[in-house]
Amino acid sequence: MAMITPLSNAQFVSQNAALPSAQASNELAKESFASMANLAEFQAKEKAIERLEKVAQSDEVQEEIKEKADEEQEKKRRNQAKEAEDSEEKANSSEEEGSNLHRLDLSI
Repeated sequence: MAMITPLSNAQFVSQNAALPSAQASNELAKESFASMANLAEFQAKEKAIERLEKVAQSDEVQEEIKEKADEEQEKKRRNQAKEAEDSEEKANSSEEEGSNLHRLDLSI
């Protein structure tokens, strides 16, 4: 649409449309930058949390490893104690059997 003035200057209706669109574009750019800054800050916090979680997990894993090692040592101790008792019982029983062999009843 054109409007002609007496000075023959053509003035279009959409001539000033660039100003609001530039303002809107600037606003969008500001919002975009703000959201990008917030996103970067959020990601930094998220990385820090992940690091802390990894440290906590590694501490838990270390504790579990220690507990399992302690349990295995206890099992080994129990097995050694049982083996020692079994070997003592076998030695005692073999001594008793050996002593019984020497006691023959020769009476008829």
